[in-house]
Amino acid sequence: MYPLQLYTFNHGLTLYAPEPKLIKPTYEKLVAENPATIFPYWAKIWASAHAMSDFLQEEPTYVQNKIVLEIGAGIGLPSLSIAKQAQKIVISDYAPDAVSLIQKNIEHLKLSNTWSERIDWNTISEDLVADTVILSDTNYEPAAHNHLILLINKFINKGSTILLATPNRIASNPFIEKISKYISSTKKYSIPENDAYIDIVVMVLKHNLS
Repeated sequence: MYPLQLYTFNHGLTLYAPEPKLIKPTYEKLVAENPATIFPYWAKIWASAHAMSDFLQEEPTYVQNKIVLEIGAGIGLPSLSIAKQAQKIVISDYAPDAVSLIQKNIEHLKLSNTWSERIDWNTISEDLVADTVILSDTNYEPAAHNHLILLINKFINKGSTILLATPNRIASNPFIEKISKYISSTKKYSIPENDAYIDIVVMVLKHNLS
């Protein structure tokens, strides 16, 4: 496990998260022991997660008394920031270390309506349902776009609302074009990171009934 520290985020939320300066050296040590070790992209709270957290604070109706599922959550900041408002919330990631950390933070926050789960969105169960699905910067890898589009189609056809946060990447343009028919609204954020600002858009995706 990567060394953890307790951090305070916006809205007074405190969570355990990996110490940023120790992520790379810890990874290098693990790779020396096992060359197949995958870099822990989950260990950083990306700008999209901060933007999604802000969006959920501003638009709580998407989670209030709803069944919520976050996929590819990493540390799970957006879901953990609003978990108490949901009826039930499942926070998931593919990386076992991420799921363990999510569970640690669930216990730290004493959340009784929140579960951690290891989910691979490429093989997601047909029985999994949610009123709202949260995706924060899950579209960073073009090779994963087709499976992600299938996932979005599946949940929207079940009646779910999907909240997707993403930075503006040229490589993601084809992906955004393919889901554009579902976009009902967007909201833009400028998130500070490393003495600069990253522009993030949060999209609300719904079934188009027209």
